[in-house]
Amino acid sequence: MEPRGDSLLSLLPPIRRARGWRLYAEDGRRFLDLWQDDGRGILGAKGTGIGTLAKAGVDRGLASPLPSVWGERLRKEVLRQQPEWQDALFFPDEGEARDWLGAQGLSGPILRPFQEFRAEKLAGAEAAILRLPCPRALAPGLVLLKTGPGQNLPPGPLVPPLLLSAAAKGLGEFRGFLQAYTEAHWRKADRRLSPILERRGPWLYPRCAPSDYPELFRRALAAGVLLSPCHDLPSLIPGDFDDGELAPLASLGASRT
Repeated sequence: MEPRGDSLLSLLPPIRRARGWRLYAEDGRRFLDLWQDDGRGILGAKGTGIGTLAKAGVDRGLASPLPSVWGERLRKEVLRQQPEWQDALFFPDEGEARDWLGAQGLSGPILRPFQEFRAEKLAGAEAAILRLPCPRALAPGLVLLKTGPGQNLPPGPLVPPLLLSAAAKGLGEFRGFLQAYTEAHWRKADRRLSPILERRGPWLYPRCAPSDYPELFRRALAAGVLLSPCHDLPSLIPGDFDDGELAPLASLGASRT
């Protein structure tokens, strides 16, 4: 099971709106989002056109599990971006994807954006759950398999076309996003973040001990920055930020291990 950070996330005030990589609270405060729901929000709160496409899907009544062309479209986009895998199966959410893998006697580590910079390694895995660059409520669960189609594994269930189309849109936007989301962009945050966070690619790991992390989270939140709510799950460089938004973090001085 993944670690949860509900207790720390509950320290946020009620959020009125999320736009791009910023959260806007009912009391007028603004927070720069370095959590991004563990990679789901790497494109921002709803990407560029994911929300528009999802609204169109709702208007067309495509929120129920029905056959559609979107499964094959999403499969092609996934395997285009993940050519080392041979097949992809879809589920209503990540939980059902994980349950399906367990029923087949398979383990399913999570493959996140920029996984090569994460501590978790996937070498030798026969299956993985792909963490999509898509808002959690609009993202299907997606299992990647090393075996090709027709290998005596039961198919996944029907998934609402709305979810499949949102995921395909997110992956398409992610390809374009990579043009600007590079080392040159990430390193702009180093001056402010390096005293408290170790950067590996775009991922940010706390330098403090786990016991000191809740206090670091609270102090960052008071400074207008939302970090990962879990010490064991890194934060993430946002696609857009101002130096002034990060400046207060440089003086936090987390306790070192």
